[in-house]
Amino acid sequence: MKTICRSLQLIGVGSALLAGQALASGYNFGTQSASNQGFANAGAAGLTDASVLFYNPAGMSQVEGTQVSGVLNYIIPDGNFTNTNSTNAAGMAVTGSNGGSFGVATPVPHMYLTHQIDDRWTVGVGMFVPFGSHTDYSKDWVGRYNTTESSLMTFNLNPSVAYKFNDMVTIGAGVSVQYIEGKLAKQLDLGLSAASTACKSVPAATCSALMRALASKTQYDGSSEVTGDDIGYGFNLGATFKLSDATRVGVAYRSAIKHKLEGDAKFTVPQNFASSALGAAAGGQIQAGLNAQLKNKAATLEVETPESFSLNAFHQINEQWAVMADYTWTRHSRFDEIRIKLDGAADSVTPTNWNDTSRYSVGVSYKPTEKWTLRGGLAYDNAPENDQNRIASIPDSDRVWVALGANYAFTPTQSVDLTAIYVDLKNSTIAQKDQNGATVRGNYDISSVTLGVQYNHRF
Repeated sequence: MKTICRSLQLIGVGSALLAGQALASGYNFGTQSASNQGFANAGAAGLTDASVLFYNPAGMSQVEGTQVSGVLNYIIPDGNFTNTNSTNAAGMAVTGSNGGSFGVATPVPHMYLTHQIDDRWTVGVGMFVPFGSHTDYSKDWVGRYNTTESSLMTFNLNPSVAYKFNDMVTIGAGVSVQYIEGKLAKQLDLGLSAASTACKSVPAATCSALMRALASKTQYDGSSEVTGDDIGYGFNLGATFKLSDATRVGVAYRSAIKHKLEGDAKFTVPQNFASSALGAAAGGQIQAGLNAQLKNKAATLEVETPESFSLNAFHQINEQWAVMADYTWTRHSRFDEIRIKLDGAADSVTPTNWNDTSRYSVGVSYKPTEKWTLRGGLAYDNAPENDQNRIASIPDSDRVWVALGANYAFTPTQSVDLTAIYVDLKNSTIAQKDQNGATVRGNYDISSVTLGVQYNHRF
């Protein structure tokens, strides 16, 4: 029983602190600016508000005077799972629901400030969420032994500076102070553990009856919850090149950031085994063993958020029309495993084997009047996962973005951006086995709507 219970100490932490979401690939949040959101993130080379700081610090030289931009995004995901024979660690079918609509609607704020010191120097600071999401399956779903709830939240403080060499070339740089906080919860199949322990000393027929009575039954499920947080540091670089009065291109790099999340692994154990089919004596002994083995522990997890490189372009066709494009590469292949270190226990390791990703986006703007600017954009964003390495905490797949937006200028110094993105993920399958042998099998159908509003004020 000691071996079984020791493994159950690890079962709750195999995929901690990462969360799936339906906006950008991997665990990128996906949009930090309502103005660029209207272009499906294609507009970095043409942005003239303070939010350009996130995409390319050199772009701050295009922002006149002192400007503040406040952004609020509201993510409305729609995620559905359909079971196709999920099984427990003994290979028995797990009964339960499909998890409900596991995406969680989430408001996310961002804030930017830029200040033009003179014709050459501009400084700024951004406060934004580069990574973050939340999934929440019902606790009776068939994949509950892989995950029930996962959340990831980051907050990045990014002071930056831009220097304009001449009318053609500007460079920029920034440093990042990034806070990260995460949580993963899942159910533990303690009924299966108890039945497996009892089966070592009972006849086969009795063992089969105990398995049917106890294994994967919600009344005998325990639970685990892992939480942790950390602060890490990184940097970003950028440059813009004005090829003509109508055309600009930009390049930008944002570094990886190393984190060592420190926190706790907490366990709960149902107290009903003495009154189960095991009987009072055997059930009481197993109960005592589970209570002794599944104690809360300190936990740590090393995470390195991926670096990214972007190339973008903007062209003003005439006074009314402009077009733009962006290519962004992200090094998701850094994320090849999730290794949880528990105080006094062996590491828990979940292979992920992610791939690097590319996002391609194009956008267009139309200015019908002096006060109004209309925007649109399309993007294709491929995922670091496929049907061979998908995990229930991050049920990711290739996606298409469709974006619409508008800017309304109240005055020459005040404007508001309104925008919406519809993101449709390619239907996908999962066959994830955790290190104890429970396998969630099924199909995912995921999409989301992201609404954004941004207020810009130049002083």
